[in-house]
Amino acid sequence: MAKKVKQNTSKRRRKLDIWNKIAIVVLTCFLVGCISVFFILVNVINDPEGMRFSEDGLTTLSNSRIYDRDGNLMYEFGDEIREDVTYEQIPQNVIDAFLSIEDSRFFDHNGFDLPRFISAALTNLRTGDFSQGGSTLTMQMIDNAFTKNQEDKLLNTKGSISKLDQVKLKIQEIYLSLIAEQSIGKEEIFEYYVNRIWFGSGNNTRGIQKASQYFFGKDVSQLNLSEAAFLAGCINAPGQYNPLANMYDSEVDHLELAQERRNVTLQLMNQHGYISDNEYKLASSTDLSLALNYKEMTSTDPNEAFIDQAIAETISLTGQDPGIIPMDIYTTCNQAVQKQADEICAGNVVDFSRDEFDIGFSVIESETGEIIAVGPGRRYHTDAVKIDNSTDRKQPGSSMKPLLAYCSTFDLLGWSTEHAVNDKAKDYFHTGSNLNNSDGKYDGLMTLKRALGVSKNCPAAAAMVELVNEKGYDYWIDFCRKLGYSEDVCENFVEQYSIGGADMYASPIQQASAYTIFSNKGNRVNAHTVRKVIRRSDNQEVEGNTEEYELISEEAAFMMSYLLENVVTGGYQNLNEWLISPNYTAYGKSGTSDWGTDGLQYGIPAYTYKDEWSVGYTSEITIAVWSGFTAQYQKLGYYFSYAELMQGTAFQITHNLLDFCQDYYDYHDIEVPDGVSSYKGGYIKTEYLSKGDETNAKDESDEEKACKADGGEWDEESETCIKEEEEEPDTPEDPGTSTDPGTGTDPGTSTDPGTSTDPGTGTDPGTGTDPGTGGSSDQIGAMFLLDPRKFLLGIRNLIDIL
Repeated sequence: MAKKVKQNTSKRRRKLDIWNKIAIVVLTCFLVGCISVFFILVNVINDPEGMRFSEDGLTTLSNSRIYDRDGNLMYEFGDEIREDVTYEQIPQNVIDAFLSIEDSRFFDHNGFDLPRFISAALTNLRTGDFSQGGSTLTMQMIDNAFTKNQEDKLLNTKGSISKLDQVKLKIQEIYLSLIAEQSIGKEEIFEYYVNRIWFGSGNNTRGIQKASQYFFGKDVSQLNLSEAAFLAGCINAPGQYNPLANMYDSEVDHLELAQERRNVTLQLMNQHGYISDNEYKLASSTDLSLALNYKEMTSTDPNEAFIDQAIAETISLTGQDPGIIPMDIYTTCNQAVQKQADEICAGNVVDFSRDEFDIGFSVIESETGEIIAVGPGRRYHTDAVKIDNSTDRKQPGSSMKPLLAYCSTFDLLGWSTEHAVNDKAKDYFHTGSNLNNSDGKYDGLMTLKRALGVSKNCPAAAAMVELVNEKGYDYWIDFCRKLGYSEDVCENFVEQYSIGGADMYASPIQQASAYTIFSNKGNRVNAHTVRKVIRRSDNQEVEGNTEEYELISEEAAFMMSYLLENVVTGGYQNLNEWLISPNYTAYGKSGTSDWGTDGLQYGIPAYTYKDEWSVGYTSEITIAVWSGFTAQYQKLGYYFSYAELMQGTAFQITHNLLDFCQDYYDYHDIEVPDGVSSYKGGYIKTEYLSKGDETNAKDESDEEKACKADGGEWDEESETCIKEEEEEPDTPEDPGTSTDPGTGTDPGTSTDPGTSTDPGTGTDPGTGTDPGTGGSSDQIGAMFLLDPRKFLLGIRNLIDIL
């Protein structure tokens, strides 16, 4: 019996020994894990390349300054940017609103809210990304002052931020938040936060006091519950939740979005016990528009638009806001040219047909990509929500032909400048109908030089189709990226882009930047307003984005410039002749887009003009000018009248700026590169000289010639003659319907503009009346048709004299 008890005891001991060993192993692993995590955290926190907390980094001891290209002070941030308020000046409903939506346990945690962070971490694990940060107000303060700069540093050194880097930054951010709460009080942290964030207020202003004045015309201490909830809720998307944006943007109801966001804040305030149910119901039912009290602020600074662009670029480069962090920003601005640009926008240089007519343009130094001046439009100094027409995108029309349809043919297809193209009817884009030219006719075989000079659509489309077949879509998507267009535009590339159709949209800055390849040996340097930024607290320097892209050969760039000089001086009786100067050689291309039938909903007649572009350059600078009406006025029925088209406003601006910049640049003819040879009165790349340039256009057959002679249209695919039913002799064809409504093509720049628009549908410019209802332009049209070139040159000379 004793032996049996002993055996049972021995078995129990063996079991205990096993469990003890397991416990020891688990405990050891746990301790090792804790020690490892501790050392990892210490290593991350003490990373010599990581962030360091400094109270100086939280306080703007001095203001940021912006300098022009010559080092002269242009602008210094001052009290007009930010007006700080103390914690005591901020009403309790504002504090409660911010705490409810941003950090409900702000006064309870030590800078790091563990429950909230764990909840965000679980969400991140479930979704597979790090979009949920669980940040406290203190952490957001650290993020604005330190983390964003560190992220920019990583982007500059590594090119991207990995998931591991994000984890390290978050650990450092938490640590600095803990240090910050030991160094400064909660009230100071709250002050710093609300005094430095952007609420969507205009003129680069920051902070809740400026926002209160901007939206409601009152001091922050006077804000009511509804207004406080709106301001607290709008900061995560200030542009989207700005109700004043409804004055200019009818695509989105910003007021409705702002009220919805305000109500979310009010709901959270009610949930956390800051307001009662009755207070919530009353405030959430209030119409926010009744509280708005915007007072127009007028600026007289001619550099305003350039400064705004430089600030935005600085934020992109550094990850920090110069309205908060003191910096010295060295820009590319030529203040004299910028002042001239401002004078043009003010109507002191070029006359505008009516008050609603608008413009937007940019001037870029071709070799460096430096933006030396911008024209944001005629209302930028007074707009509540700034719309900068130099950065706003429009359809560029036929100004795309040199960039996509033609310049690469010299490299990829071996074309010469005298290459024969066939202007013939064909469904190039597989839309179900033949592509039309703006003059409503097909001229058969012609030289590339003439096809570009009269801006034919069909040869450009045929060239683009051949280029796509040669290289594939991916090549041209990347080509558009290298030209500097927006990613959404590049991703949607189709052959219609070659004539400015489909989803091809560009801003004047983008279009001018793209055209720099022709005077910069086939290369484009990224367009930029900032040369360098120096952060004053530690003298850290960040260089501007001057990335360079190679698109075409130097030979192809010269050959394209040769053709574009001919567009200006070749006697094609188009508006590009405005660029002719006795003092220098100018190169250029026009572009227009029409409404098709899209404008009918606004009362705009079908196929009337929508936008007019002029792109001109010399050996040194490139200018792109857009003219037309902004969306605000388009929706009221405004469009180009015949007289406005004849005025050639965009071309006058290009000519004026090219002349003005002569004082700062030494213009000269673009030189013929060594790799180019003379060929049939034009040029060809020397590598293709021995092969020669065989045309890809076949001669017309007798049947095709007979068909056209009899007034028919030859269908290439079916090889049959198609004749339209004869119209009544007393019903003339509407010239304005000759443009393919689905192509967004140039309806008026490829031939005599007077032949492509009904001269009786326009408005006498300068009357300010609703377009399409004014007086007739028949007399002007008759004069133009007699001798269009003399007529255009006469107008230009008269304007120069005046």
